[in-house]
Amino acid sequence: MNRTYDVVIAGGGVIGASCAYHLSRRQNLRIALIDAKRPGNATRASAGGLWAIGESVGLGCGVIFFRMMSAQRREAHGAAVAVDASTPHILPPAFFEFALQSNALYPQLHRELIVHHGMDFKFERTGLKYVIYDDEDRLYAEHIVSRIPHLADQLRWLDREALREAEPAVSHEAQGALEFLCDHQVSPFRLADAYTEGARQNGVDLYFNTNVTGVLRQGERVTGVRTAEQGTFHCGTLINAAGAWAAELSEQASGIRLPVKPVKGQILLTERMPKLLEGCLTTSDCYMAQKDNGEILIGSTTEDKGFDVSTTFPEVAGLVQGAIRCVPGLKDINLKRCWAGLRPGSPDELPILGPMAGVEGYLNACGHFRTGILTSAITGVMLEHLVHQEPLPLDITPFLADRFEAGLLKGVG
Repeated sequence: MNRTYDVVIAGGGVIGASCAYHLSRRQNLRIALIDAKRPGNATRASAGGLWAIGESVGLGCGVIFFRMMSAQRREAHGAAVAVDASTPHILPPAFFEFALQSNALYPQLHRELIVHHGMDFKFERTGLKYVIYDDEDRLYAEHIVSRIPHLADQLRWLDREALREAEPAVSHEAQGALEFLCDHQVSPFRLADAYTEGARQNGVDLYFNTNVTGVLRQGERVTGVRTAEQGTFHCGTLINAAGAWAAELSEQASGIRLPVKPVKGQILLTERMPKLLEGCLTTSDCYMAQKDNGEILIGSTTEDKGFDVSTTFPEVAGLVQGAIRCVPGLKDINLKRCWAGLRPGSPDELPILGPMAGVEGYLNACGHFRTGILTSAITGVMLEHLVHQEPLPLDITPFLADRFEAGLLKGVG
């Protein structure tokens, strides 16, 4: 069967769903959202943190990397490792702006999806606290503060006493915390569902359990996609929101394989319990976010394991130990389940957005790594403006695929 649309979006995770929703609000386009629902959708590897500053400075995954690297170097060289301007995982200014602008969209987006579509993605103003155990943690926190003086009004130092007052459940081992006041949280699953249902109500056609098997081209223009289950879709614009599988789709569309690869993240979920955490917490071992139903999400690992989505005892045990170290009361709590998702990693940890040279009718919306939930809102806005060929709210240059030009791989056919 042949179908014709103005826009086809390949990938129904939080990024593809956001693109579908934002494009559908004007209701002047025929839009199809195609999703294969493969194991490992990155939305499943998220705690739902809207951690605009925390993610930009590497908390969550980055500080864990640093601690591991520091420990390895100390073991090898017998000395402490200095934190300086070369310390990895603090992202460039362009990403800070991208993340902060996206973060600012959520209160209105939350109201809009509830009022107009009956979908509540559980936006909660919780803040994020980086819990400090020792001098190395403090050194990292001081390094963060020194790099973002323009955001000083969004930071607050908590000494041991202030941290205990704010978070009574936190371990006495903690010396204090650095708090990010504008970093809040949502339910990642509800957010993806809210975008999707809002798009459906606005007239977007949804094709789930549908695999894109090829891209149609006429010369340099993409004209549609082939699917195994639903036949051919013709379109004016194809949006690549295929997450960890974006490289394959980009190669089919442009002959260029984007440097997007899966980065595995294992995450845990506790049983429901009374209110234990007042806000979201991140440490050098893990992060924790208690949801409105009482469950606590604990994450997450960062593993280069290809498309493997198994859960493994050492990694799960490490997250459990990190959580109990921070909140000793968790030692008597049961785990409800554990799982793994695949983040779409890019070499510089920045999203890949917009057009690619040499191909028309094709746009990227991929490579968001660990920030897809946070940046889904601004990504949807950016793609909406790109499709309508309107001025963008942000400079897209730092996010274009051609920044990888020297390392992009040409397809073979």
